[in-house]
Parts: sequence; C-alpha cells; structure tokens
Amino acid sequence: MKFHKAFFRGTSATQFLPIVCFASGNGTNLQALIDAHIKIDMLITDNPNAYAIQRAKNADIHYHVVTKKKEWINAIPNNTALVILAGFMRILPPDFVNKFRERIINIHPSLLPSFPGLDAIKQAYDYGVKYTGVTVHYVDEGIDTGSIIAQKAVYIPGMDLADLEKNIHQVEHELYSMVIKQMLRYDGLNYVV
Repeated sequence: MKFHKAFFRGTSATQFLPIVCFASGNGTNLQALIDAHIKIDMLITDNPNAYAIQRAKNADIHYHVVTKKKEWINAIPNNTALVILAGFMRILPPDFVNKFRERIINIHPSLLPSFPGLDAIKQAYDYGVKYTGVTVHYVDEGIDTGSIIAQKAVYIPGMDLADLEKNIHQVEHELYSMVIKQMLRYDGLNYVV
C-alpha cells in the first residue's frame, strides 16, 4: 500500500503518513471526502456489509473489515497522521484513543455539547430548538465529549424532520471536508501535518 508523503510543520523530515477513515454504514461522509479530493489511504469498517466498502473500492482505497474492537489498534499504521470517523457508530477503546490522541476526529449532527450520542437530529427537532447544526471534534474516551474543532449552525423553523436531516447531512459533508483540508494542508503533492 502506498501512503501519501507528508511533512511535519517546522521540520524537513519527510514521512509517508496514512490518512485512515473508519465507517460503519452507507459511507456518505466518506464519499463526500472522496469527492472533495481528500486522499484517504485506508478504510476500516466493523461491518462486512457496509456500503462504505464499495465506495472505497470505487476510489481505489485499501480497506479492512475488523469486527473486534481490540484489533482496531493494530489494523492501522502507528504513524497514521489522521483517523477520520465518518459514520463509525462505535466507541473507540481507551488504548486506541490514547495511541492516536489529537489525531482522531469525528463529525456529529448537533451543536455539541447539546444532543450528544445517537439520534441527535431527532433529539434537537423534538426538543424544539430553533438552531441545531454540525460539530467536528477531537475524539476522547467519552461520547461526543472531545474538544470542538469547528461548528456550523442550521436554522430549523419551517423544516420537517426529513428536510432537517437532509440539510444537516449537506452541512456535514461541506464542514468535514473543509476542516480536514485545513488540518492536513494538502498542497497537491504532500500533506503538511
């Protein structure tokens, strides 16, 4: 497998640092990253039936199906530059989080810290808030409790739940790609990490 050349800011050291994506389902966030020309080196999924696998195949992204949590830590290279959770609906084990701390990011369909966990869009809609949105955050040992990297709000009034879900997913695709590009600073040949 070929990794993309990356430079560490402030040094002249060149290394091949993989960008790894974890996904469990359909892979629409993965597809949005692919469409945004973010170079994903590897997909890890815990679901052998995830459509994300087909998306990875279509984009010539190497993939592994790893169903056991304790094996996730060994499924990706130690020098991974960034672990992107894109619809990965599992809690990462503490040893994994510690090994890749500050290199694991997630996207969540609410303005955290409000409405963490599952069904965040429906939670916000049912609660009656006027604004919800999308958060990109670092992953820690909690559920959607890591430091916030970026947020974008979505105004709810006038939308039914289906429209809100559609709007949130569009914002997810745009915001995640933008944040990842800023984090990686890809210059067309190399990542500057």
